Parts: sequence; C-alpha cells; structure tokens
Amino acid sequence: MNGIAADVPQGQTLDRRKVILSATAVALSLAVLVFVVLKYTLWAETTAADASRNRAVVDSETGEVILSFRIPEKSAYPWENPKTGRKTLYLPESCYWTKDGKAKLEPTYVILNLVLDKPGKTLCPDCGREVVVHNPMPPANLLQEAARAARK
Repeated sequence: MNGIAADVPQGQTLDRRKVILSATAVALSLAVLVFVVLKYTLWAETTAADASRNRAVVDSETGEVILSFRIPEKSAYPWENPKTGRKTLYLPESCYWTKDGKAKLEPTYVILNLVLDKPGKTLCPDCGREVVVHNPMPPANLLQEAARAARK
C-alpha cells in the first residue's frame, strides 16, 4: 500500500486534503484580518486617547513645567500638582521667540493672565513679547535658522 487507507479510494483522500487545506487557509486569513482590524481600530484608539491626555502643564505658584502630565478623565483645571497636592496646574501657551527677535526650538511655557483671572496682557518672561491664545509660531525661515544653529 502507499499509505492511503484501503477502504478509501485515492481520489477521495486527495479531495478531503484539499478541503482541509482550504478551510485552514480561510481560517488563518480570517484570523489575520481580525487581528489587523483590532490593531488599527480598538488598540490604536486607546493609544491615541492616552496620548491626547498627556500634556505640558505649568504650576501657577512655582513655575514648574511638567512636560508630560496625564490629565485625569472628566476633570477641569486647575489640576492637582502631584508634588504639592495643590490645584495649581494649568495648560500653558508656548513661546518660541528670543529677546533678540530670533526663533528657538525649545519653547517657554506661559500661563495666560486671562486663564488666571489677572488683568493685563501676558508677557513672555524670556522675550518680553505678548503671549496670546494659540500663540503663533515664528515664521518657518526663522525656525529653520534656529535648527541650523542647533546642529552646529
């Protein structure tokens, strides 16, 4: 005999193998498809949601900058500073200017007077420029110049 059961003709054994192989291929394809869909929908959303809750914040009393503070769900600022236990953390605006009118790559984080219910304009402590809501970046050519200077 050639390894095929005596009571099953050879053609039927090959047909059965084809069916089993086809079913296995379909099941494997479905498993890969389910994995890809889950990876790019459920898991990716969780990662994006987590990333969007990590923000730079500034302590209004100490001036301490926390670059990656996880904002608690369903909360409003000011948030509690884990070091002091006081609700003194606010979202800042970023200022990318220097005193001499050039751009810099690392921002100075500034809490707006408006947010703190203080009167008057908010001035950047580094460059002296007014800082506003959605503070604009320096022009691209100045940022490129700052990047070239940083590489030297």
